[in-house]
Amino acid sequence: MKVLVHDQLIEYKDEGSGRVVVLLHGWGTNLGTFDQLASRLTQQFRVIRFDFPGFGQSPKPSDNWHVREYAQLTRDLLQKLKIDDIHAVIAHSFGGRVVIKGVSQGYLKPKNVVLIGAAGVKPRQSMMKNFYKGLAKVGKLVTSVPVLNKIQPMLRKRLYSAAGSTDYLQAHHMQQIFLNVINEDLLPEVSSITQPTLLLWGENDTETPLSDAHAMQGALSNGRLVVVPDAGHFVYTEAYDTVVQELEAFLV
Repeated sequence: MKVLVHDQLIEYKDEGSGRVVVLLHGWGTNLGTFDQLASRLTQQFRVIRFDFPGFGQSPKPSDNWHVREYAQLTRDLLQKLKIDDIHAVIAHSFGGRVVIKGVSQGYLKPKNVVLIGAAGVKPRQSMMKNFYKGLAKVGKLVTSVPVLNKIQPMLRKRLYSAAGSTDYLQAHHMQQIFLNVINEDLLPEVSSITQPTLLLWGENDTETPLSDAHAMQGALSNGRLVVVPDAGHFVYTEAYDTVVQELEAFLV
């Protein structure tokens, strides 16, 4: 289904009945990433999920958005669907940024929050410098050596991977938005989340490392961290049964 929210045509799904649970996906994915989880949650809840602008079937914003705009759109979409009582928001990775910003600014007021491998802690300055240096070096290499201008996409991807900038490469038309997003440190805003909060993290998460989870937990007044062994960034698919068990206990 589609809904128009402030000139943004948003693809969304509204399934199940009962208390409302909102699912927010991560960078580079879409609402489909929650198919398995949503099929379970709809047995007890009304589940709302949608493609953020620039992902899935929702077109890219006309402007280079920051996290704030995504949080505002989330609020406005829920208002459009006449939802004002949210039992829980469950957010993965980039979706976690949206929740942190949304709650801290008063755009979102869920009763409960679940952050799964959530992004929002800005990498150390040294890491950011290396990231930009990697972009510059790879870009210069590809444009200055004629033969590299004709290399296959896979080889080009490997060059960017070596520079630690594959997310930037994959962002394509969203590259400026990607930079806007990763340059914002949301850790200071985590303390604004006073709702009961469940942090679900894969032990081997390399995208949002476990140190991010500990930093967020330290900033929360009512947060509990569950670390799932032998799981990575997509812990909700890699350790589905464990995640479902934790969610069902938390969302009672």
